[in-house]
Parts: sequence; C-alpha cells; structure tokens
Amino acid sequence: MEKKLDTEKRQEELSWLENLQRNSWEPEVIISGITLAFLFAFPSQLFEFAAYLIQDLGTGFLPAILILVYSSTIISVFKIFFVVHLILRFVWAGLLGLSYAFPEGVIEKNLFKVGQGYRYQKPDEMVLKLERICSMTFAFPVSLVITFLIFTVYLGILISIYIWLDLPFLFIYLIFLMTVLGFVFFTISSRRTRFKKWYASTIISSISSLYQSNLGKWFTVFYAFFIFILAIPIIMTDIEDFGMFDNERNIGGPIEQEWPAKYLHFEDYHDPEKRYPRAFIDQEITNDNIIEISIARYEGDRKVMEDIKKNFSGKLDSLQWRELTETAHLHRIYVDNSLIPIGKWSKVRFPNTKQKIYQAVFDLKELAPGPHTLRVEKLMLSYDFFNNEPQFIVLENWSSFEFIKQ
Repeated sequence: MEKKLDTEKRQEELSWLENLQRNSWEPEVIISGITLAFLFAFPSQLFEFAAYLIQDLGTGFLPAILILVYSSTIISVFKIFFVVHLILRFVWAGLLGLSYAFPEGVIEKNLFKVGQGYRYQKPDEMVLKLERICSMTFAFPVSLVITFLIFTVYLGILISIYIWLDLPFLFIYLIFLMTVLGFVFFTISSRRTRFKKWYASTIISSISSLYQSNLGKWFTVFYAFFIFILAIPIIMTDIEDFGMFDNERNIGGPIEQEWPAKYLHFEDYHDPEKRYPRAFIDQEITNDNIIEISIARYEGDRKVMEDIKKNFSGKLDSLQWRELTETAHLHRIYVDNSLIPIGKWSKVRFPNTKQKIYQAVFDLKELAPGPHTLRVEKLMLSYDFFNNEPQFIVLENWSSFEFIKQ
C-alpha cells in the first residue's frame, strides 16, 4: 500500500513538473522583460558610483575603472542573453501561430516544381525545437549569476578593506588576482579532493556540466566567449568619458580636446542627476560681466596638498603659487592664458548627486566679445603602486574648454 502511495506521489510530482515545463515560457518572458528594463537603467548608476568612489572616497582612478568595467561586463553579458532570449521567444510565438494555422505543414504538390522533392519540417517540430533552444538560452545565465554574485561580494569586501585601511591598491589587486588564479587551477586540476567533490554537487557546477555534457564542452566555452565579445561595444559605451574623472592627468586625448562634450563643461547641457568630472560654468554663451566657475572636489587631493606642503614647498615658491590652505588652492584659472586671481572659493554640495563643489566668481568686463578659452591648471602628485616617493606634476590642461561672451 505504501509503495502504491509513493508511486502515485511520484507521478503527481512528474505531472506537476511537466505542466511547469510546458508553461515555462510565461515566467521566462516576464522575467526577461523585467530584468532587461532594470539592466538598461542600471549602467548610469554604476557610472555614478564609480565616480563617487574617486571623488568622495579617494580610491583613485584605477580601482574605480576596474570596478566599472567589471560591473559593466556583467550587465552587458546579461543584456545580450535576455535580448537574445526575447527575440527567440518572438520567433517561437510566430511559429506557434503557424502550427495553429497550418497544422499539416507544407503541401508539397502546391509548390513550384523547384521546391518539390525536399523534406520540410512540420510547424509543430519547429515549435518544439525552438522551445528547447529558448529554454536552454534562458537557463544558461543562471550559473553565471551565481558565479558573478560570489566574485562581486568578494570584490566588494576587498574594496571595503582597501578603503577602510588605506592599503596600496597593488596589495588588493594581487590578492584578487591570486584568488582568481587559484580558482582556475582548482577547477582544471584532476586531483579529487573533498572540497572538489562538494563543489561538483553545487548548482553552479551541475548546470555547467549539464551544458557541457549535452551540447559539447567546446561549444559551451566558445558560446560564452562569443557573448563576451559581443558585450565589448556595450561596455565601451557604458564607460565613455569616464577617463575625465582621472584626476592625475591632463585633458590630452584627441576626442577630449578636438570634440569636447559640452555636457561636462556647461550646466545648461548637463543632467543634474550626474556628476561633473572637472571644471564647469553655468552656460556656454554669457551676457554678464561676471562669470561663476565651479570645480569638482576630489577627496584624494587632501593627501596631495599635505604632501606638497611637506615635501615640495620649494616647488611652490618657484612657481609663485599661492599658499595651500584648502584643496581648491591646487588650481589656477586662466582665460586666454591670462591668470585670473581668485579671492575666495566657496564650498557647495549639489542637491541631487550630493557632489562637493568649489565655486568662485571673476570679472569679464575687460574681455572682448567672442569665443574665449577657459583653462584650469592644477598641482598634482603621481603615486606609484609601491608607494615610493611621489612625482611632482603641474597639469597645465587639467581642464580646458571654450565659452562665448556676447
């Protein structure tokens, strides 16, 4: 009697699973649609978070760009997966309609003679085949989600330790690199350990093994590699203009100088939800005789200022630079290569982004109507990975753009 009850229970479970499998397209489409809406909105938040790390926490450009690229890679890969899945489901829905409209499939005698004598697939065969492909495409990212989640949490812990203890970034980078290499060697090692047996029974390993054993190991590897290659253009779009947040370099690239982005230099072009990387003013065309200039504050400048005062005071004297009492004094303003004296810098925090800004005003009365170049010069120290003695640098084109006086 108990055996009969177990058999009936097993059949009910199989029937329930089969019903779920038949109707899996509904949650698949809903999940893909919702996830895509989230993924397309998320990259701008990642960009702002990476800028926040540099400006407010002083992490440096290299850690921030690595975090941005890593995050953008994850987002872009999943974008491709879910877009492909929705496209396949769109085709599947069309084939489903064909199977209902023409259940018998191709009527060969009604074809032109050149089309007769061949074997054509029936609509229901195509539906079932594409259904299998759709389900496989949707399930593939599951193993990646878990893997990326583990590495993201681990990376977040390392970055938190790096910021909290103010460690050299090389130290954190080496730890992360050694961990990744250790994991790679562990997965390709043929030695059977207790931990490896446990790992083989996990969801990550089981899903990966399912794909490798049913589709072919090299097909699975090249498929994942192909998706990452497709993601590269999306990643490049997501990190566009992030180089402007590199506080330790001049504006020197051909794109930045010859084709400047106005939204980075003028408030009337700028999205108030985004941060400014360097210097900016209210508007490109001004009718006033007074102009207000704003400069993004970088937390890392505090250490630079103290080190310059301690170790490079002679350099300040030779450059006839003013006394450094706050990080705004690391900057000098020029209009058409004429030095503009700044009496006082005001401290402001923007309401939307909470970004800290220095602001000052200067006179334009003597300036003739027409285009003029505003340039910001900045003192900087370049630190290497090993925290050796920093190099003193004068960034003559830390920020540069044109405005028009009417």
